[in-house]
Amino acid sequence: MLSIITCSINPEKLAQLSQSLAETTELPYELIVIENKGHNYGICQAYNLGAAQSKFAYLCFVHEDIIFKNKGWDQHFVAHFETKEIAMIGILGNTIKTKYPSGVYSAVQHTNRINQLQLLPDGSSIHYYNNPLEEKTSEVATLDGMLLGTLKTYWLAQKFDENLAGFHAYDVDYSLAMRQMGKVAVVYDILIAHASFGGNTRSWIDNQLQTAKKWRHILPIRPKDHDSRTLRLREQDDLRQFSIALLKLNYRYRLALYYGLLTLLSKPFQRVNLFIVKQLILQFFSWPKPSTSSPAN
Repeated sequence: MLSIITCSINPEKLAQLSQSLAETTELPYELIVIENKGHNYGICQAYNLGAAQSKFAYLCFVHEDIIFKNKGWDQHFVAHFETKEIAMIGILGNTIKTKYPSGVYSAVQHTNRINQLQLLPDGSSIHYYNNPLEEKTSEVATLDGMLLGTLKTYWLAQKFDENLAGFHAYDVDYSLAMRQMGKVAVVYDILIAHASFGGNTRSWIDNQLQTAKKWRHILPIRPKDHDSRTLRLREQDDLRQFSIALLKLNYRYRLALYYGLLTLLSKPFQRVNLFIVKQLILQFFSWPKPSTSSPAN
């Protein structure tokens, strides 16, 4: 009934995922592992390969470093698609997607929807839960890729975009694609523990830029119960976070300057602007300048 698909490079983490499935799953299922050690598949290619092999109607794409915690989660998974309104589910999402490059989780906390355990290096865990309206499901703009659930019919109609290389922004992109076919929602009756933390890289910047450009014709997305002030707060935070990532990773200076200026204009009086201005000045003087020497005769 359920095809669970993961892209794997770590046998130990895969074994923990497999064991947690054996202990918590009640319906018939298959675990499809796309072995990526030595293949260098991007996550979109790996997930499409896995979905093409699947024999069941329900598809669950998961990172290999998660552990399912509640027995019978798969029963809840299947039940969420009975309404025919939902195209995709997950356990972490955000109600807003601005027009700016950004991930899913936001410092504007009241726009997050989440039910997740985060494992810490010392063996302890933190339970992140935010469901302010006490809903069974919360419609969101985007879902985090640690768990994405859909029907095979939806995947056949809209596969992962393999133009996105690597392992970043595919979840934002696929959420926006699935929204064209139905609701995208966070559910609160599936609990997983996640063993790692995300981080920004140059590849993350590349893919977020590509995704924002691809979907600019429908952005921003916000629910009716969020006023323009909430959207503005998200835009300010997305600009701030993206500008910081550009500067810390010493990305293209002209792009860092562009987003840095947008950040300053969006909220002039914030402490982080001092960091942005300082870094822009420092990087300006280290930015390669055109040669002024005369060409050789």
